[in-house]
Amino acid sequence: MTAENLYEAISEISSQYIEEADIRFVNKRKTWKRGLAAAACLLLCFSLSVPALAAADNSIAYELLYSVSPAFAQKLKPVREICEDNGIKMEVIAAKLEGDTVNILMAMQDMTGNRITASSDLMDSYSIYTPYDQTAGCHLEKFDSETGTALWAITIDQDESKLKPGDKITFSVSEILSKKEHTEMALESIVITDIREANNFAIDPQIRGCAGYYDENDIESTPLLFPDRTGYQLCDGVTLTGTGLVDGKLHIQVKYDDILNTDNHGYAYLKSSSGEIINYNYSVAFWADNNADSYEEYVFDIAFEEFAGCEVMGEFWTCNNAPIEGSWQVTFPISQ
Repeated sequence: MTAENLYEAISEISSQYIEEADIRFVNKRKTWKRGLAAAACLLLCFSLSVPALAAADNSIAYELLYSVSPAFAQKLKPVREICEDNGIKMEVIAAKLEGDTVNILMAMQDMTGNRITASSDLMDSYSIYTPYDQTAGCHLEKFDSETGTALWAITIDQDESKLKPGDKITFSVSEILSKKEHTEMALESIVITDIREANNFAIDPQIRGCAGYYDENDIESTPLLFPDRTGYQLCDGVTLTGTGLVDGKLHIQVKYDDILNTDNHGYAYLKSSSGEIINYNYSVAFWADNNADSYEEYVFDIAFEEFAGCEVMGEFWTCNNAPIEGSWQVTFPISQ
């Protein structure tokens, strides 16, 4: 089923076949949120109508739309803005406005091969521009293996400034990752009872970010482990580079290769003998000397007796193929 078939099916879908239901999200989905000037053109969508439907004649499109979200499908309005580059077609198919939130359904299809897959990712290469500051996120919602079409759901939250007729929105993408791999594993190379106080620390690390529950004092006062230059490879693109106790806190350090081109990322956590999951309190990421690889250090602020009987686990998302590059961009003018 192509994006065009999907649009044709949308125009015939009747609300009588669609029941209200909660939006279903994929567990452990990685969603990037960013500040931007958001959703002008989408009001254009709502001046269009959705004619009544014969669902039985469009079962494939209906099933795909319904699997994304019955509530979303019920209010979809066709958009059909198309751009093609490097053999890949991007089409903004449909959108809806609900309160202060705009939802967009966008499709990408490889017209020359099978570079688009169920694990494709836009990385952080997408941009949404409008006249006002907004917040947006994007994630892969569905993949049609028959046609190699991936559906992305884009959510835009409008802030204080609201859109008005005459405004425009531009959505653009410059890179696509394909064939990403997901690995969840026990870090068997770590014997947690053998971990000792660390005494070798990174000198003036180039901090690139933090995550979890922390304050600035945590980050400024936390010594970071000096990376083991050889380390232990956990999976392709991910290496364990250090463990240690620092001021009574457990530190586990992992290196992710070439993150700007691969978007390799993940996290470490503990699992008790009873199966209880213990997440890290916060993490600190810093650049390697080559300014391409990134070290991320996960800090667990728990007493030794609490983690002594635990197993160290890791979950990682990697892609060691070069990204597909192109210039995909569509613009919607706003309409009353």
